[in-house]
Amino acid sequence: MNIATTTPAEVLDISPEALEIANCYLQDQDIQKVADSLEIRAELVSQILSRKEVKSYIDNVFFNLGYNNRFKMRKAMDAIIKKKFQELEESEMGSTKDISELLALSHKMTMDEMSRQIELEKLRQSNNIRSQVNVQINEGGSKYETLIQRLLSDELVGSAV
Repeated sequence: MNIATTTPAEVLDISPEALEIANCYLQDQDIQKVADSLEIRAELVSQILSRKEVKSYIDNVFFNLGYNNRFKMRKAMDAIIKKKFQELEESEMGSTKDISELLALSHKMTMDEMSRQIELEKLRQSNNIRSQVNVQINEGGSKYETLIQRLLSDELVGSAV
């Protein structure tokens, strides 16, 4: 079964059985519970969860749903900051320390996310292994070429006799 991960062009090959185990694991987050609910051995669950395509699927779902999603996290943080500003305006007194701490935390979260994206992009670029084929053309005069020519001419002369 092919499942789109981040873009329509990028698909993840995962079997229906592995998908079922991965989805159960996302719900229970306990290998033994998954094994019990699907009535299979825990070792098999663990083995399937350790597959590259299953790990990738679980990571993708985990980081794109709920508050682990960077956009939902940003939206929640913005709502908290907005509420703090409203509270400060309504009370007309209070400390700006809370807001400055929230803004600092928000900035730190943004910088951390950006640095991780840069690291990820560097990894992607370093994994693009390019192959190169070098061809050397020696035109005349090499000892090897002379030897080959002599051998061929000797073989042709020797075989004609």
